[in-house]
Amino acid sequence: MKDTPQIYLAPMQGFTDFVYRNALHRHFNSIDKYFTPYLVLENDGSVRNSKLKEIFPENNDQVVIPQILPANEEELVRLTDLIAGYGYHEININMACPYPMVTRRGRGAGLLPSPEKIEMLLKTAFSKFDLQFSVKLRAGLESFQEIEAIIPILNQYPLTEIILHPRIASQLYKGAADKALFRSVRDKISLPLIYNGDIFTLNDFEICSQELEGQSGWMIGRGILSDPFLPQKIKYGQEYDNATKLKVLKAFHDDLFGNYSLSAANDRQLIIKMTQHWEYLSHSFIDPHKTYKKIKKATRLDRYQNVITEIFNQQE
Repeated sequence: MKDTPQIYLAPMQGFTDFVYRNALHRHFNSIDKYFTPYLVLENDGSVRNSKLKEIFPENNDQVVIPQILPANEEELVRLTDLIAGYGYHEININMACPYPMVTRRGRGAGLLPSPEKIEMLLKTAFSKFDLQFSVKLRAGLESFQEIEAIIPILNQYPLTEIILHPRIASQLYKGAADKALFRSVRDKISLPLIYNGDIFTLNDFEICSQELEGQSGWMIGRGILSDPFLPQKIKYGQEYDNATKLKVLKAFHDDLFGNYSLSAANDRQLIIKMTQHWEYLSHSFIDPHKTYKKIKKATRLDRYQNVITEIFNQQE
């Protein structure tokens, strides 16, 4: 009998905040690990309050692993001290963020061309803290060869796991994730390796799991945002009839809406936040393009609520 796949929710800035994670946990409860979007130090050395809220214990109904985005040892120490103060025992170090505004500052995937910086970060983490650390990374910043110099360094440290998105950062999300490269890294790494990239449907997962035979750990981001039922389909083959599916999705939506409304400064901010989620969630409906188009046109709160009622009624 095959082991049940382990499914992690990928941390995505602006999407997988604590409101979303809590709602997903309450209504679907099929994620094995949750990660916060990364915490980063501002120019004045502080962490934005909006980011800090992500690690407040009272804001998390589920076990969550904070992710940090350090450029050097000093930033790692300050962020880790901060997080440890809230009682966390594991931290994920982001070496994967591909966006130029991050990489130009030597953070995220901007670390990958510098194995010596990565070694100093890990050496500092394990020498200064009695905590568990994991790493999320890409295959390189500009070259797939960059990861080859990193593997021996990663193998030196007792990381809980490594999460690999097998693209280089300069690709962003273009092209296909390189499964052959992932297999090559898996053969050389002495640590648990989690696969991340291009899983949007159950069929995607089945193809990927065939190409990566024996792989048990998977991180999914955009696929779960588009279809919150996806982890249940992957892990248990669980499918709902249309009426049940709509009931669960409506409850999930209302949970998001109600809790985002508690922190939104005004109706416009609330609608923008919900519209942002509907860019993905619309794919859970019969006509995603038409569904999302209706949402985008709903610029007033009363109109938004009417459109929501219309969308769910039309699916029945």
